[in-house]
Amino acid sequence: MSDHESGEVLQGELQKISYQNLENGWSVVRLRLESDDRMVTATGQFGRISVGESYQMWGSWVENQKYGRQFKVARYSASHPASVSGILRYLKSGLIRGIGEVTAKRIVDHFGLRTLHVLDHDPERLMEVENIGTKKKKQIIASWNERKRHRDTEMFLTEIGISPNFINRILQSYGDETRTVVEQDPYRLARDIDGIGFHSADEIALKMGLDLDAPARISAAILFQLEQAEEEGHCYQNRLQMAEGLSRLLRLPQPRIEELMEDALAGLIDEGLLVFDESILDDGATLDIYYLARTFQAESRVAEKLSDLLRHRLDMGDQAERIDRWLQNYASMSGASFSEEQLDAVRKAVSNRVFVLTGGPGVGKTTTANAIIRLLIKMNKSVALAAPTGRAAQRLSEVAAIGAKTIHRLLEWSATEHCFLRDEVTPLEAQVIIIDEASMLDVHLAASLMRAVRDDAQVIFIGDVDQLPSVGPGNVLRDIIESGVVPFTKLSRIFRQAAGSHIVQMAHAINRGEAPVFPEGPSDCQFLTINDPEAVKEAIKELLAKSLPEKTPYNVLRDVQVLTPMNKGPLGTGVLNEELQNLLNPVQKFGEKLETETTSFRPGDKVIQTVNNYELNVFNGDIGFIEHAGFDGGQVLVNFGDRKVTYAKDQVYDLKLAYAITIHKSQGSEFPVVIIPVSMQHFIMLQRNLIYTALTRARRLAILVGTPGALSQAVRTQTSLKRQTNLIHRLIRRLPQL
Repeated sequence: MSDHESGEVLQGELQKISYQNLENGWSVVRLRLESDDRMVTATGQFGRISVGESYQMWGSWVENQKYGRQFKVARYSASHPASVSGILRYLKSGLIRGIGEVTAKRIVDHFGLRTLHVLDHDPERLMEVENIGTKKKKQIIASWNERKRHRDTEMFLTEIGISPNFINRILQSYGDETRTVVEQDPYRLARDIDGIGFHSADEIALKMGLDLDAPARISAAILFQLEQAEEEGHCYQNRLQMAEGLSRLLRLPQPRIEELMEDALAGLIDEGLLVFDESILDDGATLDIYYLARTFQAESRVAEKLSDLLRHRLDMGDQAERIDRWLQNYASMSGASFSEEQLDAVRKAVSNRVFVLTGGPGVGKTTTANAIIRLLIKMNKSVALAAPTGRAAQRLSEVAAIGAKTIHRLLEWSATEHCFLRDEVTPLEAQVIIIDEASMLDVHLAASLMRAVRDDAQVIFIGDVDQLPSVGPGNVLRDIIESGVVPFTKLSRIFRQAAGSHIVQMAHAINRGEAPVFPEGPSDCQFLTINDPEAVKEAIKELLAKSLPEKTPYNVLRDVQVLTPMNKGPLGTGVLNEELQNLLNPVQKFGEKLETETTSFRPGDKVIQTVNNYELNVFNGDIGFIEHAGFDGGQVLVNFGDRKVTYAKDQVYDLKLAYAITIHKSQGSEFPVVIIPVSMQHFIMLQRNLIYTALTRARRLAILVGTPGALSQAVRTQTSLKRQTNLIHRLIRRLPQL
């Protein structure tokens, strides 16, 4: 007998679920006991449980200081009610289609304690009950059998450790085959069900008795490891990296892993999930590498399309002189003063199928881009502007001659089809596609874009190649430039109006790998030296609560943005947002609010949208302010400035507090003032392009708070540039050097 079974046992009908955490299943429930009709409170880890169902629960009584006596559940199982009154309540609950209050009473009056036995084993006897005909009998039997089958499956999923948050999704995916699918290959859960990763599936598999060196486990771990590599920005792994990683992941010796990998790799390649390729090293040697198939296809598509465009050169005829005359007239009319490198960039942009414009802050990228756009329109070409994020697209619209869209909207993402409607069959109609903030392009989005570009079109990429690379795999903009086969201009001359900005000076110094020297006295770029992480946090709070409101014209909620390297830790977004929310928007005793498992949302809160939602017309990176929270069953109204959006309760999970956001989330955005904590607590994230990106988000004032040593560490470190991609070699193989 197990320890659980040796404890006390309760049996009763579930009357109420007072609280349930859908992430881990921990719940507080009210149970009506079969034995004496008493109501008791039980707590524990539950799967998908339903009010009206009967359960047996094994556990022990505990005394909670705040809530009193509770039954702490160690194990539970669904059961049939054991009394006539319990059976009647169960059938009247509405859980079984075809049985209402009147029919339930008639059935129980007729069969008494044998009612549920009859439904299980001899349901044809329902015809004995008054007013139950053939049609109703079939409906009741079908519903009863479905309920019983799903209840058994739900209990199985709960017993192997699956949280209630995923049980519905699993049942919807696999239906009646759920148990068979999970028992035969629990790793399918990681492949098919959003939110269930390898570690959860592996835990389930081992709990079900799978061997540590089972082929299914090795194959699943290979796919997971490549997915993890992609999360770090890499497109592939070589054989040694894979063996070392699998050894750590699966807790098996590396020699044994190398034996097991052979068959696993071959099987995954045969299934079309993996692709074998070779990478050419600097010394000319080759290295065996492995891609997830979709990533190999994406990288290959980008190289193929760019190469095809570049092979078919534009016939510019005698337009060179007319372009120069137009540039002279445009400079005269706009009052712009163009450098020679800017003029060269405009000429290259309009006369090549593919062109890249890059450069740091203050070098005139926006002025040059505007000239390119206006000249293309003057040349009677249709132009489409896009950027990876909503905020970047909005900024582009504000400075350009025509409106811009997100790349997802440009390519017409279909939420129902889960794909882009624009592709090689229905390409974009524009003759010129201009992509701003192109450093944010990962290889998958770049491939989708390339699919939709006409064979006779032009593509112009604009972005700061020294900023953070994309969150997803690849280093597309940098690889395109470093391939040497794509025409590009890197603007380098800092214009006089920008040269007076210490933000611009510091950004360029950091980008050169030089330790920046911050000026003494008033400046638009300041460094507050504080060594203790807790003191850094308090200094940030002091800036927001007192220094900035008292000494500057900036609104701390609308004009100031805290940018931090990480989500976790004492200076991560989690801790900072909680403390800054309480500081800048304290809870009102009787005010509105909406509580989720992780966040309390209040009117006045600054929030950020974390994924694209085309149904609501909100996009990853959009920042707004809550006007109402918790109304009509948990809805939230957010004002994004140009529109107000109502979120249903299940959509609120896409919102996060935005008093502090990660530097990655700030890409494509600008703010009047940024505050940047720089601490050795963020050691793993301290990168030159991280600090550079954060600094260049500030339009008027940047304040770094922290340790000079941490800033020096960041300036010296550039490992994030060393991504494993093969796009450079694919482009070089297809095209000669320019």
